[in-house]
Amino acid sequence: MKRHLMPVLVAAIALTVSSQNQGSGTHPDTTGATTATHYRLYGSGSPVVAFAVQAEVIWCAAESSIVSIPMNGEKKTIYPTIGSMSALGIVTIAADRQGRVWFGGPHGLAVKSGTKINVYTAKTGLSNDRVSSIVAADDGSIWVGTDSGLDVFAGETWKQYTVKDGLVSDKIQALAIDDKGKVWVGTDKGICVLNGTAWKTYSSQNGMSENDDTRALAYDRIKGVLWAAVGDKDVNTFDGQKWNTYMDTQPGIRTIMVDSQSRIWFGTEKGILKFNGDDWMPDPAPFGVPIGQVFQMHSDEKGNLWFATDRGVIQIMNPYPF
Repeated sequence: MKRHLMPVLVAAIALTVSSQNQGSGTHPDTTGATTATHYRLYGSGSPVVAFAVQAEVIWCAAESSIVSIPMNGEKKTIYPTIGSMSALGIVTIAADRQGRVWFGGPHGLAVKSGTKINVYTAKTGLSNDRVSSIVAADDGSIWVGTDSGLDVFAGETWKQYTVKDGLVSDKIQALAIDDKGKVWVGTDKGICVLNGTAWKTYSSQNGMSENDDTRALAYDRIKGVLWAAVGDKDVNTFDGQKWNTYMDTQPGIRTIMVDSQSRIWFGTEKGILKFNGDDWMPDPAPFGVPIGQVFQMHSDEKGNLWFATDRGVIQIMNPYPF
């Protein structure tokens, strides 16, 4: 079923923060928009394109470095390298249940476990040095998307999947894991999911919109629905039986997030768009600090919402009145 939507112009997201220590990046700026809702802005000193939270520390990928920001207000630390790997150009970070933090970019993959750091490249297990996405599965496995295939790290060994194994394309652009532990893989030629030992492909040939170029994925574990940003402006959903297509929603969708109430958030080059199940809405109030771009979003186990923006990392505490 196709639904055609007129393009929605989205104003820049803005959240109210206090002037105390604002912009310093050393201490989080904190206020509450209401007595029940608290906002925190963790400044990194430059735009944050990716992040992960592990043990009360926010790990951020900035323009040319990794920045670790303790949530207790202690001083941030800047890393120009992660082990032997340059931090320049890192685009994806993930934290797993074992307490490890994984970093991926154009120079390979690095994993930090306590004080120990290992680096993986095409010479030591990866399909390609250029890593585009990382997702940590509940079973402890780590899935890594590259420009030359999909890699999975389980235990201490790597396994590769390519078009030879059933993927529709080797150019991996997005990853998501559903409530059954299945891995959904977004590529430039459609979406694949691993059913047991075989890959199933979805594209414009069997339900998706005309452009197969999948740029972002998220899975709603409450409703059992996959959300995909496809092409420049389309959004596709899949409930396990059929695809729905929302046309011309918003240009430049980079990231998708599902919150604790099954509302869907889209981070774009112009701000945020939200879908509540019936209506598409621009940024929630209140206003105060303008945020021009959103690069990544995350809803944690407590229902808090996190946004990687051109101003740093913003945390919206659950519950939130919008």
